Amino acid sequence: MWLDDLLAPLGGGGLIDRVDLVTDRIHDVLVSDAPVLGEASRRVAGGGKRLRPIFSLSVADIVGVFDDRVIDGAAAIELVQIGSLVHDDIFDEAATRRGVPTINAVEGASPALLAGDFILAKAGALAAGIDADAAALLAGTIVSLCLGQAAEMDDLHDLDRSLDAYHRSIVGKTSALFAAAAEMGAICAGLDHEQRAGCSRYGREFGTAFQLLDDMLDLVADPERLGKPVGSDLSTGVYTHPVLLALDTADGDGIRGLLERRSNGDVLRARQLVIGSGALDVTLELAIEHARSASAALSEVRLGESPLAPFPSAYLSSALDHFTVGAWSVPR
Repeated sequence: MWLDDLLAPLGGGGLIDRVDLVTDRIHDVLVSDAPVLGEASRRVAGGGKRLRPIFSLSVADIVGVFDDRVIDGAAAIELVQIGSLVHDDIFDEAATRRGVPTINAVEGASPALLAGDFILAKAGALAAGIDADAAALLAGTIVSLCLGQAAEMDDLHDLDRSLDAYHRSIVGKTSALFAAAAEMGAICAGLDHEQRAGCSRYGREFGTAFQLLDDMLDLVADPERLGKPVGSDLSTGVYTHPVLLALDTADGDGIRGLLERRSNGDVLRARQLVIGSGALDVTLELAIEHARSASAALSEVRLGESPLAPFPSAYLSSALDHFTVGAWSVPR
């Protein structure tokens, strides 16, 4: 698997074993006599890259800490991710997620809403068992996720969406949870407030780079490698960084007209124009900038050398190599 090689410097097999313990903890806390809360929630809790708990584990490992608090903190972070995806699937009317039938598709939208809430509550309970700082971090992160999602919903099909509005949305929807993942590891490892803040900046900058790359992949990835159709953001009216940039190019008026009509053929043609506009190169440059800012933030924490420092740029390069057919590369 492409991610295994990428994660090897972070701990290789030892890290994978620790991630497995986090997964076991997630499944343990989702046990319930109510089928939709137990069986369905555990069904959708499988799979995924587990990048966020990996951040929690790897930050704690910088100072050699691995214990039940770290496992609980990493599990709480991933439960927030899982619960938010259950809610996203309701909004998107998605039939599958990570190759698994969604709760809304099988059990229905109302049970899915309840299951998402259940999963988020379980995350809060785990965090509260660590300490007050962990609980406050998790609660604040869930608020950020809600605000980011609400901002995106307000801007659906808005061809005049600003880049500032886009960035505010992704900081809430994506960057905040990566920031929380890194800071949770710092809390569980007993790092001081300055070190925690540096770890949070690392996660936030990586999360922004991660989302910018995801925006690119939705336009140019190989669908078979990506595991899902491409162009879904455009077709659902979520206008991302490269699209917003392309609207200000020579082809902008043509893209705008196509997206105003919204037929399948029009959206496909608009996607082709966005790809040819040069906006993807600018988006990649910005993603690289945020990846480098992430590495700099971790260096400023003064915890010594960590394989987490080069990880953001390595992730961009590896993901581009894996999901696309060599059109882009990340400078080393």
